[in-house]
Amino acid sequence: MDDAHDPTHQTRLPRLILGLVALVPFVSLVMALVADGATRAALGYFHVLWTALLVLIFGTWMVKNPTLTLDRKLAWGFFFVLIAPLALPLYWRRHVWRAPTSTVTHG
Repeated sequence: MDDAHDPTHQTRLPRLILGLVALVPFVSLVMALVADGATRAALGYFHVLWTALLVLIFGTWMVKNPTLTLDRKLAWGFFFVLIAPLALPLYWRRHVWRAPTSTVTHG
């Protein structure tokens, strides 16, 4: 059964929005590093929660991606956990933005 939210079922605009969303962990990390006091703590919590959510979403797509071999999936999963702010935009570029577009039939 196909997942309707899978990138192959998305047009260019939703894929572009996903790319912008994938950049949020990097931006929030940089902002947290330059902020002070309570703002730093709030941005830090936001960064951790948002990054965890994106790792779950992108990780689910990665596991379901039939074009990736098991060793590639393990490598992407390792990078998601280790360096998510960089790995998420890279995964988006390679496997979401460039995902083939499937035809969806309703009926």
